[in-house]
This record gives sequence, structure tokens and C-alpha cells, in this order.
Amino acid sequence: MKTAIKTINKYIHYVENTLKYDYNNGILEGIHNKIKVMKRISFGYRCFHHFKNRIMITQNLITMKKA
Repeated sequence: MKTAIKTINKYIHYVENTLKYDYNNGILEGIHNKIKVMKRISFGYRCFHHFKNRIMITQNLITMKKA
């Protein structure tokens, strides 16, 4: 129990900030995870440009042109 209290006292400033502000990096971590999964699944792209385009399309940052 002493160790837990010591740890909380050491990081009390960070805990207060977490409770005070509603900022977090959850969305960014989710995007990063999607990119890592895509990278694992689709290894072997010859051109980084194609891989980048796939990421942009899946994140709805660009749209594909219709033929």
C-alpha cells in the first residue's frame, strides 16, 4: 500500500491534469494502429506512393476518381 501511495504522490500533477482536461490521443492512436495493420496485411507494395494513397483513401482524406 505504501508503494501505491508513493507512486500516486509522485505523479499527482499528471493525474490532476488528466482529470482537469479532456484531451487525449485516442483518435491518433487508432489511426496509427490502422496504418500498422494495413502495413502488415499489404506488405509488398513496390511503390510507397500506392501505399500512401491506400492510407489516405481508407481515412477518407482523398476520394478515388470515377472512370
